[in-house]
Amino acid sequence: MTTTKERYLAELAEVIAKAKSWRELATVTAEDGAEVYAYPKPEGRIAWGVNAAETGVNILRGIRRLDGSDIAEG
Repeated sequence: MTTTKERYLAELAEVIAKAKSWRELATVTAEDGAEVYAYPKPEGRIAWGVNAAETGVNILRGIRRLDGSDIAEG
């Protein structure tokens, strides 16, 4: 069974890299139309999330730590 996070791993990697590099909000559109976003937070962390294509409702979010692990996922 594929989790929501697994479904968007490539997009999350791309948008997190952009947010780190640009130091501002970055978004990409997934193949299914979902909006995947990320933005920098204090201490080098990156907040990220996925908004559903059909409704725009947030379906997944988290914070990427400096070591690459995710916290506060939900």
